[in-house]
Amino acid sequence: MANGTTDYSLGMLATKPNCSSYFCLTPNQVRLRFEVRDTGIGMNPEQSARLFQAFTQADGSITRKYGGTGLGLTICKRLVELMGGAIGVESTPGAGSIFTFTARFGLGETAWSARRALPAVFDGMRTLVVDDNAAAREILSEALRGATLRVETLASGGEAIAALRQADADDPYRLVFVDWKMPEMDGIETIRRIKRDSVLTHPPRVVMLTAFGREELRVQAEAAGADDFLVKPLNISLLLETLLALFAPSSDGSPPREESDERRFRLDGARILLVEDNDLNRQIAVELLYGAGARVTVANDGREAVEQALASLDDEQPYDLILMDLQMPRMDGYQATRQLRADDRFRQLPIIAMTAHALIEERQRCLDAGMNDHIAKPIEPEAMFRTLLRWVGRKVSAAENPALATTAARTVGEETVLPVVAGLDTVSGLRRSGGNSRLYRELLGKYLDGQGDAPARIRAALAAGDRETAERLAHTLKGVSGTIGAEAVQAPVAALEQAIRDDVAPREIETLLRQTEESMAALLEPLRTALAHPTAGPDTRAAATAMPRDHDQARTLLVGLETLLRDDDAEAVEYLHEHRARLRACLPPASFRAMEQAILNYAFDEALTQLRTMVASLEASA
Repeated sequence: MANGTTDYSLGMLATKPNCSSYFCLTPNQVRLRFEVRDTGIGMNPEQSARLFQAFTQADGSITRKYGGTGLGLTICKRLVELMGGAIGVESTPGAGSIFTFTARFGLGETAWSARRALPAVFDGMRTLVVDDNAAAREILSEALRGATLRVETLASGGEAIAALRQADADDPYRLVFVDWKMPEMDGIETIRRIKRDSVLTHPPRVVMLTAFGREELRVQAEAAGADDFLVKPLNISLLLETLLALFAPSSDGSPPREESDERRFRLDGARILLVEDNDLNRQIAVELLYGAGARVTVANDGREAVEQALASLDDEQPYDLILMDLQMPRMDGYQATRQLRADDRFRQLPIIAMTAHALIEERQRCLDAGMNDHIAKPIEPEAMFRTLLRWVGRKVSAAENPALATTAARTVGEETVLPVVAGLDTVSGLRRSGGNSRLYRELLGKYLDGQGDAPARIRAALAAGDRETAERLAHTLKGVSGTIGAEAVQAPVAALEQAIRDDVAPREIETLLRQTEESMAALLEPLRTALAHPTAGPDTRAAATAMPRDHDQARTLLVGLETLLRDDDAEAVEYLHEHRARLRACLPPASFRAMEQAILNYAFDEALTQLRTMVASLEASA
């Protein structure tokens, strides 16, 4: 291994006469053979013979040159023997070495049972594996054939699309596995074309394959229409679970029923606690969740989340799921999750992480802290709902609950004019806002108000030696910039956040900070000017001026709003939008603005105080 390259391989050895040439299974055990081949300095027979003795090296100079005492290989030998195997080496001086070992492993009963009990729906199911790597195609094909599927392979996305069209009429493919990293047309584009191919009358289910377990790839795959996502090297049990999830029959034996786009992302009646310290991220998540029929409560940090989760048990209205941001003041998402998991009553509560760190390492940290899953920010609505539906099913149908039906039937402001600004991708921003142009325009306004001075705050935190706060501010700016589609800002601030985290030289950080400031300045002024123009449709200010000051009506509206605020019900935001013009016409401008800002920031306690003050004022003037 020193000064050379290393290759790894795995084989399975037959241990019974009736076993295959690949592996042998007793009812509960398998014997595996591992091989590590390198092109290093190699050894002569004498050196190889004493390699596994304690506290010796093949050549004393190796210890001095490369470090180590020789104890490691002795420990390896002992561990292998304890696992019922043997370790050995074949080596040639100057040509490298081949290390091998065998070991016995127990078989999990669940995986063994799953292989024997696959539904009949898989028998002969026509399946296509698309991968430019021949070895990868063969490995996956063998596994799928073992599950009784009828498998064919191709090496490119273009070939796959042609094959799907040719087979569509007579014998269509029902399942396609697509690798991500392919020349000419990658997996994302291949999936997108398959899912949008109007020629196909029998579109297949598509599973994305990749050796890179990055969360942003998962998000892109789901946005392209992938039905599932698997990371190489493939785990056979996970592969079987994926097949079962995609095609397992329902309890009556019939194939799974396809749901329309309108109904497949319903969360009707699900009680969700959203934990997020940024008001822009809060608003977009709440609106999306309410649009799907969920009942949402908001917490501003981890400490509030723990308090509200405990209170929900006292009220006998426990949450079905918690959406947990990670980087928050007072108590972050990791600490809050650990504290909740320490209470047996929350051991089974699904907790889903939300973070702009779309790395596999971050995902693992979330799982280690006790979270169940991970959603990347900026939020992609379809990807978010797919994740949530893995943990929360439909609770109450909209037909049974008029309030939910009203929420689900809300329409978006189609007449709202969106700004055209260089560096702002309104298409992606509108998509992440669930297609709600009124919401998207509000988010742009919040971005101006909440993030305009973010670079200055980052610089101040760095000057005070508070790198933790500086990194959190950069993290937030990166996330919300991605949410609204401010790509010109997102790239430099992402580099700035990474530099702060890695504690690079101050000069480098200052350069990145200036780049962030310049990109912000280029975006904010044109955006501020664009948002200053009135939106299409009626002038709400003129309409409000024309309305009579009906204090009785104002009191009635405020009573309804008070109920929502008292219950921490995020429907208060939509209620305010619906009745804003009349409330504004009947209430003192300064008081109304203060209450409105508090509601839009989901500071419901503060808004409730403002509201009760106005109600008392109205009563006194009656």
